[in-house]
Amino acid sequence: MITGWDALSLIWACGVAYTAPRILKRWSLITTCDPIDLCQGCRDERRQVMQDAMVYDVMGPAGGALQVLIEAFIWYLKPFVPALRKLAGREPLPTCSKGPCLAYTRRRA
Repeated sequence: MITGWDALSLIWACGVAYTAPRILKRWSLITTCDPIDLCQGCRDERRQVMQDAMVYDVMGPAGGALQVLIEAFIWYLKPFVPALRKLAGREPLPTCSKGPCLAYTRRRA
């Protein structure tokens, strides 16, 4: 018998499975590009990813996988982040300019 929690867990697990490869692709794009060729939003995201990677680096090979899983586990909170930042009185997170930014055009530097 499938309960409501089982259904929610399945939806959450599918969201994690769907989000993790997208996170890896995004991080690959922003970390392999020269920061000068990125827009301000992607530069800030790159800086945050690199700082987080240094924290998880002490765990060895499992650290990178753990970093991706933690980011993928909170996929359902992403739509609420701008409102939460506004309530906390913080500046909105910069977003990609989507113009000449290499991370948006998916070209390799």
